[in-house]
Amino acid sequence: MLDEFKNAFQKPNNAHVQLIFINVLVFLVLAVFYVFSTATGFSDIFKLFHSQLSIPAPFFTFLTKPWTLITYAFVHDLTGIFHILFNMLVFYWFGKIFIEYLGSDKLVALYLLGAIAGGISYLLVYNTIPFYESRIPADGMVGASAAVYAVLVGTAVLLPDYTFFLLFLGPVKIKYIALFYIVLSFWFGGW
Repeated sequence: MLDEFKNAFQKPNNAHVQLIFINVLVFLVLAVFYVFSTATGFSDIFKLFHSQLSIPAPFFTFLTKPWTLITYAFVHDLTGIFHILFNMLVFYWFGKIFIEYLGSDKLVALYLLGAIAGGISYLLVYNTIPFYESRIPADGMVGASAAVYAVLVGTAVLLPDYTFFLLFLGPVKIKYIALFYIVLSFWFGGW
């Protein structure tokens, strides 16, 4: 695995590692920028920059920043490391399997389409269902979860009986892992 990351941009069919590298690099750059801007008293500059990358919930605000439909999927919450860690671990495992069967180009396409679908869903839910308007922060959403779920579900649909050997559980088909991960997401997401 370490070799895959060392040569991330030199090996063919390595899009999953390249996307992980980009996500982690953006996370680290934003974290450093956040620390320096807060320490120097210029946290408003960081907030302004961050708002240009996160997808805003109000539809008319989104229309002024359409690029955020993609950029939000490469930015993660800086208050903790677990969100990006679990997203990238799941993406690595399922992305590796996906690439074996369909290649890097289709993985990148699925990742981006998943991000776009997640962003559109976020906008639709916030702007059409009043129940969620007070529960979803209007200042924006970040994270690669929608893109990761797209790859997770895509892999599980492609190879539902592919088996992982999990510590303490033994052999488990990926369709059940995908189902568990999605149910867990809905549970912790407050749906």
